[in-house]
Amino acid sequence: MMRTFLTLSPLQLLNCSPGNSKADPSETVKLRLVNGGSRCAGRVEIHYRGQWGTVHDNVWDLQDATVVCRELGCGTAVSAPGRAHFGEGSGPIVTYNVKCGGTEAALRDCESYQWGHYSLSHCNDAGVICSDHRYPRLISGDSPCSGRLEIQYGENWGTVTLTGI
Repeated sequence: MMRTFLTLSPLQLLNCSPGNSKADPSETVKLRLVNGGSRCAGRVEIHYRGQWGTVHDNVWDLQDATVVCRELGCGTAVSAPGRAHFGEGSGPIVTYNVKCGGTEAALRDCESYQWGHYSLSHCNDAGVICSDHRYPRLISGDSPCSGRLEIQYGENWGTVTLTGI
């Protein structure tokens, strides 16, 4: 009895087509950065086809991060960490093998594998750190872990005020 074995790549199993794919132009796409301490740093998350998901970091680089920073109004890209640097996301992987030239107005305009909802591991979620990212700070405290909480907005630092306590 002769047996025939079929070998498929992971992309064939996912029914993905490499190359010039972009987001469906009829779909609304939202972008955000999560778990980075500000709106200008974190794991890249995309709202696509009614669900938040992430971007796989395969070939993710500074040019891709540059487009994300520009799209979010966060200055220029400083770093493009991968391997779930900002923690693993949830939901689907929306796209991977993103290849931006660095001049695109939005991530959806970059070449990548077909946009969809893929069930891949989140251990390789892509991240971005933009130049406008600022960590909060504590000042005028008795120790490094106490004091007045301030955040930076543009060039100015302001105090965080809690209400309703």
